Amino acid sequence: MNGLLDPPPEDRAPVAAPARTGADTFADFYRREIGGLVNFLVWMGADLADATDLAQETMIDAYRGWSGITFPRAWARRVASRKFVRRVTAAESAAELDADSPLLPVHHDTAEWEFQDEVIQLLRTLPWRQRQVMAWTLDGYRPIEIAEELRISPEAVRGNLRLARLALAAHIRAPGEGPQ
Repeated sequence: MNGLLDPPPEDRAPVAAPARTGADTFADFYRREIGGLVNFLVWMGADLADATDLAQETMIDAYRGWSGITFPRAWARRVASRKFVRRVTAAESAAELDADSPLLPVHHDTAEWEFQDEVIQLLRTLPWRQRQVMAWTLDGYRPIEIAEELRISPEAVRGNLRLARLALAAHIRAPGEGPQ
């Protein structure tokens, strides 16, 4: 994922990729996943500064336990999600983000940046579980995979996804186009 809110590429391998092999290095994993992990945390509701910090903390944990992690992509999202929840509930304040951070894409297209900001603001209007399920979905996971990671039923995932989509559609529906 190159930019904030970019959808997963169509030609990418399925999210539920097989367990990593001995040939997978942490450095390869880091380079491939750090941007997507930051995006995932923003979709969860973190601001950019917190998302960057949490992604880095998660990657440090992944490095320390690399030999024992079988599915690193899902592991990183699960750990980062938990770190985010702890940060939100503890109401910690984030430090100012360095605008030159190599983890963040440089936005040259103002219209695109404004659109992405609107999407993030819309996601933040959702209740926690709906926002959580949407973040996993936007990151390319299927409901069955999300259910497994969040330890809830696939039906609960689908229900929350449905409610989230309805709520988002109601927010973006133009006035006069039907019930709000």
